[in-house]
Amino acid sequence: MNTKFKKGIINAIIFVLLVSLTFYIIFKDHNLLEILEIMKQADKKFIALAILCMFCFIFSEGINIARTLKLLSCKITLKNGLKYAFVGFFFSSITPSASGGDPMQLYYMKKDKLPIGHSALAILTEFSSFQFVTVVMALIGFATNYKFIEASLGNIKYLLLLGVGINTGILILILLTIFSNRFILKFVNFICQILEKIHYKKVETFHAKCLEQIQEYKTGAKLLMQNKKVLLKIIVTTTCQIVLYHSIPYFIYLSLGLCGTNYFRFLALQAVLYISVSSIPLPGAVGASEVGFLSIYKLLFPAELLSSAMLLSRGISFYLFVIISGLAILFFHLKKTAKP
Repeated sequence: MNTKFKKGIINAIIFVLLVSLTFYIIFKDHNLLEILEIMKQADKKFIALAILCMFCFIFSEGINIARTLKLLSCKITLKNGLKYAFVGFFFSSITPSASGGDPMQLYYMKKDKLPIGHSALAILTEFSSFQFVTVVMALIGFATNYKFIEASLGNIKYLLLLGVGINTGILILILLTIFSNRFILKFVNFICQILEKIHYKKVETFHAKCLEQIQEYKTGAKLLMQNKKVLLKIIVTTTCQIVLYHSIPYFIYLSLGLCGTNYFRFLALQAVLYISVSSIPLPGAVGASEVGFLSIYKLLFPAELLSSAMLLSRGISFYLFVIISGLAILFFHLKKTAKP
């Protein structure tokens, strides 16, 4: 059994244990049968719209990845773009701080014989666009709903500031990686110095390969800067992607027969919740997202419906699509192995 496979099994076990512990803590004092009965009575058309939002969320990432790779003259279909989006979602969900998503996307792109420099640039471009829109929407949501957020979250609002700080830092780091030759060269030299200290024998080979990839980065980054319309399309697609994702709690609200709170409040609150829990180093922010939902939406959902709303919202936006993305990856594997 290889190391990568063992690590995958360990991550899956940790993920399942975290989910089990989370639901035990949240529901140990509640009647689960009553909660499930409320969920069964939810309006199915709004549930279907929430599920459609998640499909569009995945689809949007696939479009952005394919769009960037096509700009870099890579032969890629939208189907492959969707495959990389499913891979990113699944492995981000089961690894701490979503650390497994990007490396596994690179792995699958390499298996499809795409240049690693172009693949990395496509992933970083999509990710930086996602970080930018996420931070901006969270700040707008916080500014326009400050009093409401303070009343519902209390001191947890400081978690939002931490989330904004970390995500902004990541965004700056990504932009430096894409557009600053000096930064990336210093970073590679730093890694090589570490390798020399631990007496790694192929430091020169590693350095040469890195310089080759940096050249690809430079060419790709220059091409991106020359095609600002493509960059704008990526940001617009990402904005639609995140708006759809943040709309899910509102459709759950409607599915339970509730009204009185406008759509934009839900959009703003979900933007705040998302960035607040994104900095917590747990697979899929399991536990933090559930508790955060119960805290931030307790003034919008009646107490007897809140737990059902959380299960429906989190079930659709996370757990259901962990299963769907896992099945999609399995399908792509079986399809590839079936080829002569």
